[in-house]
Amino acid sequence: MAWQDIVFGTYNNEIFLSIAIFVVRIFVGVLFVIHGFPKLFLPAKNEMKNIFKKIGVHPVLFDLVGLLEFIGGFALIFGFLTRIAAILFTLEMIGTTLLYVTILWKLPIPRGYAEPMFKATKGYMFGWELDTILLASCFAIALIGPGILSIDYLIWSTILS
Repeated sequence: MAWQDIVFGTYNNEIFLSIAIFVVRIFVGVLFVIHGFPKLFLPAKNEMKNIFKKIGVHPVLFDLVGLLEFIGGFALIFGFLTRIAAILFTLEMIGTTLLYVTILWKLPIPRGYAEPMFKATKGYMFGWELDTILLASCFAIALIGPGILSIDYLIWSTILS
């Protein structure tokens, strides 16, 4: 293996790929846990539920999303049922992105000094940019899989050997 192969991308190694997907899994998983926690455990969850109910999101769906984000985030972090969690997150992020671009950007959400830009970009600023990067990340995780630094790999390598 020459240094040129590594630097210019012609070298492909399961270890490098596993480390890369591990880093993505950790960061994306932590983000989902952070976003799921208040939907499940903080007193403001009922207020958030009511806000989403006003725009047509059923309270049960709100609770399911909170569970998915919290439990599924840990699933990504540990690499357990990784592809299932990533597919569910991909579907959720498609839904939230559509929600942002069709309904949420029209709501009178105070954004302080950034409110004019928020309205001018139809919600992109402080809106669906995070959802789209999470959508792409989860789609990549679903395609690539958990890598060798995961519980999934430990389970399946034990079963198959």
